[in-house]
Amino acid sequence: MHAFNDLSISASIPVAFDALGSLAMLPLAYALFFIGIVAGGVVSAHVRGRFGARATALGAAAVFLTGMALTAAAPLPVVFALGRFLQGISDGVIAALCYSLIPEIFAAHLVARVFAIEAVVWATAAALGPLTGGYATETLSWRAAMLVGLPLALVFLVAAVFVLPVRALDAQSATRRAVALRPVAIFLAGVALLALPTALPGQQIAVMGLPLGLAAVALALRVDGGRSERFFPREAFGRSLVGRGTWIMFLMPVAQSVSTVFLALALRAVWGLSPIWTGWIVVIMAMFWSLSAFVVSRAGRAARVRLLSLSPLVQVAGLLLIAYGLTSGWLPLVMLGHALSGCAFGFSWGPANERVMEATAEGEKSRTASFMPTVQTTGFAVGAGLFGWLATATGLVAALESGGSPAAVWAIWGGAALVALMAVPVARGLGREG
Repeated sequence: MHAFNDLSISASIPVAFDALGSLAMLPLAYALFFIGIVAGGVVSAHVRGRFGARATALGAAAVFLTGMALTAAAPLPVVFALGRFLQGISDGVIAALCYSLIPEIFAAHLVARVFAIEAVVWATAAALGPLTGGYATETLSWRAAMLVGLPLALVFLVAAVFVLPVRALDAQSATRRAVALRPVAIFLAGVALLALPTALPGQQIAVMGLPLGLAAVALALRVDGGRSERFFPREAFGRSLVGRGTWIMFLMPVAQSVSTVFLALALRAVWGLSPIWTGWIVVIMAMFWSLSAFVVSRAGRAARVRLLSLSPLVQVAGLLLIAYGLTSGWLPLVMLGHALSGCAFGFSWGPANERVMEATAEGEKSRTASFMPTVQTTGFAVGAGLFGWLATATGLVAALESGGSPAAVWAIWGGAALVALMAVPVARGLGREG
């Protein structure tokens, strides 16, 4: 449901904001979506512990459907962004719920295969999503494209009823902890601040939302660290193996958010591609992520660790190729760069999760596993806020549409490459440890 909806509407979202008369607010829809995922991921484990896996899944699906209705019927860009925010909350709750089940259901030696199956899901969605969403946009309207995920959402509702127990008969519900309101509130306030640059694109002061938001997140982790029973995983963003794992899962999405937010718009502006063709190119990243993850899952341990160490450099190469392709007008270079970006995540996501799980204490595994998608999405939220503000400051949208100076393109994608470079020593340290 999450993968298909995400990939089927990726090329239609810029069309929607163009029709609603506010392309400048495009990054806000992505920032709120990612922030919603973070918020949902943070509270997922405690909602599950309180209400059970089935009620959690059904409630999240209802929120998803509400968000879908808002995006399809949106009269204003803000309403569309609110719909994406609700879909993000739903995706965050459901993704964290599913990830928390992995270490409880599967033996340790099967974890790599689990991530391979997840990659197959994304590959299937990548193959079918752009065709359905693009076709709906071209033949009906962008509003129809927002509803193409409805059948899978209904299937998910039925599956949750028949597959999940009425009450959570697992470790999560067995330990009915009180929610740590203070660190959670600080964490969510920090994440909300990350959207400030995209909510106020014309205000220079709005960029302060990024350091203030990150400082609030760091404060939440520090406050939580002083509790006897922690809400967040121990050693997150520290110098240990677990800490290195969270850093690489944060930095690489920050860099990738540039293409997530702006590539569809760039393809449409530079080459005038239809929604179907734009969608096919946008999902190249997801397809190569899936293909490379499947290959990595079948490689030996030493090979997986080496590929993990190289993954940020592969991402850097991909981002720079996209920038050169956009400024030179050579579409194959953009496609190659986007494919390399997908390979970078395929090389890193599964092995990094595997390394983190190996280094996590038994009682922390479920909490840590459900926190990893939250870390990744926080990175996307930070990137959407940072590069959304930078796009406004450099006039990226105007430069793309007018074929003007390539400086804005290089500022955006080149800046993303610099962020990916910051992950290189982290990845190498993660590969050496243990």
